[in-house]
Amino acid sequence: MSWITESLKNLSRQLYPKSRVFKMPPNGIFDRLDTALNLSEARAYNDATSILNSIIPDNANFTADDATQWEQRLAIITSAGTTLANRKLAILQKMAYPSNVAPRCAHDYIQDQLRLAGFDVYVYENRFWNGSAWVTHIPSDILGIPVGMAELDAFELGEVDLDEYWSTAGVSLVANSLSETVDAEFVIYPNWNSTFYIAGATISTFATVPISRRAEFRQLILQLKPQQTVGILFVNYI
Repeated sequence: MSWITESLKNLSRQLYPKSRVFKMPPNGIFDRLDTALNLSEARAYNDATSILNSIIPDNANFTADDATQWEQRLAIITSAGTTLANRKLAILQKMAYPSNVAPRCAHDYIQDQLRLAGFDVYVYENRFWNGSAWVTHIPSDILGIPVGMAELDAFELGEVDLDEYWSTAGVSLVANSLSETVDAEFVIYPNWNSTFYIAGATISTFATVPISRRAEFRQLILQLKPQQTVGILFVNYI
């Protein structure tokens, strides 16, 4: 007898009246009827629990097949290399989104949603105080890559491809496409006001994202960020 059947049996016997009419000799008619009813209730409980376990990815009985079905429903990109634990985090994040509509354009909201999905990254506004005013920085300013104004002027004239500087350092963009190659052609210069950075624990360090979740990571950023903004990624894929 399972624990749930035993629990139901103990509970039901507490609810019966205490008169002699409801005496329950072991293996008597009333005892066998009570056992049959408890078995039926136990099956109903187990069926309901099984349904709940497959609906919400918050338990050990949520299977890879359950995850696959939810990923199809929620349009989550995944791959065979993604662990079930990370798949469950991504599903929970998507189920809860938007958990708070009002601040969802804020950089810390995007950060919270990415981290809830299992990505160990941090989001930073491209807005820095230089002592007298708020200014924006290009990746070269933050990472110390030797790209000066001469190269920027040459880039404006089409003579220098800054993507080559930054992609060599592992910097990429998220603008409109799931394809990193397509977004690499997106022109931001000279206006960097609508950009933000995704990096490690400090803005000058690189975050690490599993390469198996690369497309999923970009997809989630595209879904979270305001349409007019561009994410600059300091991310290593391993």
